[in-house]
Amino acid sequence: MPLEYSYLVAAVIVFSIHILAEAVAGNLQYNLKDLAGARDDLPEPNAAVGRCKRASQNMLEALILFAPLVIVAVETGRTNGMTELGAGIFLGARILYAPSYWFGIPWLRTLVWFAGIIGTVMVLLQVLPFSGAA
Repeated sequence: MPLEYSYLVAAVIVFSIHILAEAVAGNLQYNLKDLAGARDDLPEPNAAVGRCKRASQNMLEALILFAPLVIVAVETGRTNGMTELGAGIFLGARILYAPSYWFGIPWLRTLVWFAGIIGTVMVLLQVLPFSGAA
């Protein structure tokens, strides 16, 4: 399996951890009866639940951009050292992003978010039709 696909699979695992953290935080705030229902009348989430939800949403947005680029790079044979490095940077940034958000470390969170964008752009530049990569 190409390294870029390994990084993509690992990113999906990281996203699964986001979802699990969000569920745990929700179960700590709300009771099982509330969570088993339609959740129409749940009180506003506390800070921890809100942070987990926002981190999960951000990870989803990042994956929506990253995953197709990795798939295109691999399936079109446009992988190289830059796509490997970009995918690795993306994954490393996303691993650091969630805890920096959950624990409220704003400058670190911003920095690693930006690093994830850089990793995504590195892959993007290799799959652009005029990039010259092949």
